[in-house]
Amino acid sequence: MASRGGSADDRVRAALEALPAGTSADARVTRSEWTTIRFANGRIHQPMHERTAHLSFRVAEASRLGTATTVDLSAAGIAAVVREARALARVAPVEKSFLGFPTDGRPKPASVPYSASTVRTSPEAATRIAETILAAAASGAPGGRTAGVVNVGGESLHVLNSTGLDRSTATSAAHTNVLVDRPERDPPVSGWSEGAHWDVRRLAAERVGREAAERVAASTPEAVAPGRYRVLLRAPAVSELVSYLAFLGFGGHGEVEGWSCLRRQRGKRVAPSEVDLRDDARSPLTFPTAIDAEGVATRATPLIERGIARPVVTDVLTAGRLGRALSGHALSPEAPSGDWGPIPSHLLLARGDAREEELIRETRRGILVTRFHYVRVVDPGRSIITGMTRDGTYRIEHGEIVGPARNLRFTQSVLETIRDTELLGRELRFTGSERGGAAATVPDLVSRSFRFTSATLF
Repeated sequence: MASRGGSADDRVRAALEALPAGTSADARVTRSEWTTIRFANGRIHQPMHERTAHLSFRVAEASRLGTATTVDLSAAGIAAVVREARALARVAPVEKSFLGFPTDGRPKPASVPYSASTVRTSPEAATRIAETILAAAASGAPGGRTAGVVNVGGESLHVLNSTGLDRSTATSAAHTNVLVDRPERDPPVSGWSEGAHWDVRRLAAERVGREAAERVAASTPEAVAPGRYRVLLRAPAVSELVSYLAFLGFGGHGEVEGWSCLRRQRGKRVAPSEVDLRDDARSPLTFPTAIDAEGVATRATPLIERGIARPVVTDVLTAGRLGRALSGHALSPEAPSGDWGPIPSHLLLARGDAREEELIRETRRGILVTRFHYVRVVDPGRSIITGMTRDGTYRIEHGEIVGPARNLRFTQSVLETIRDTELLGRELRFTGSERGGAAATVPDLVSRSFRFTSATLF
């Protein structure tokens, strides 16, 4: 047995080995280090550097599962969290289809791209990135007000279980988003851009700042009547759509519970053959990670393959309930991640061959949307979401951008938008969550019909 006086990982391993007969468990030790630089009103105002360690411990007793978490990785802290997980398992419902935790068999995890220098980025270096963004934004939109964030760092994940599985991975990430606005205008106007990469040297901070400034309207936005329009969606908007599709159409819980929007369309055409969406946590086009939260090796997984809908992804619970193999998409079992279930979170939408000017020209008459704001699910079974356009909405007439539009609320089926795809841009843009947990790398997209349900005054 590993010494209780060793590292935290040794103490977790000892706790697993000390479990009574008939009890199994898995554990996740996550360590992270992040530098966050926030800026507003054109000035850096909230620099922060943090290091954290976290343990998630899940117990299975008589097919009843309980999960508890702690940030106390001392021997006493680990013993307490094991007791809590066992107590929760005793009152949990029986999981009749629980197949047990995965063994340390095949497939073995592959090596994935990682940047140690990104994780070691100093607060001073992260501040210089923010300063580069601020300078680019100020140059592109003199007098504008700039706000945003830079996050740089990474995390390590060590997964162990009572079957002997013992696997680790490390992820590096750099992320920024930038808003430039002119609040003195009536109505106010604003522009947005964002970027991400696993290597901070490839974050393209100056470009992000310049783009946000360029998307600030120079003239007064005009009202647009609600209705159906052809839309040109920039990458941040496309990223939001495919992320919702991943949850609503390819998550294991939705399939088990019967609300997945694709539950009756597996193996059927749901989009043009040019649409190819996959999940690949090992790809250098995302925030690469070698294993999921249950220690299963990640792999490339087709979701929409040449327009055809493929099966859902799984974790230990949903694989048993659906009678499927593990796909390597488990999230940590505690809330909120455990409530979401397994979902594809490293999305890659294949690019097309259209340049930006061609996307605008072929839209002919419609709306250009930079990003969506405050998106919520209306009807999961039909993949209907609602939200608003924000920070760069423009009118397109006769294949040209003719001026800014006031923002619009939409109520729209994600599947319908993907089904109606007409063109895909040739440039892929890497967007992601602030701290590397999820990413989507996508092109701009033209869809022929998008339902805007109401207008705004700004």
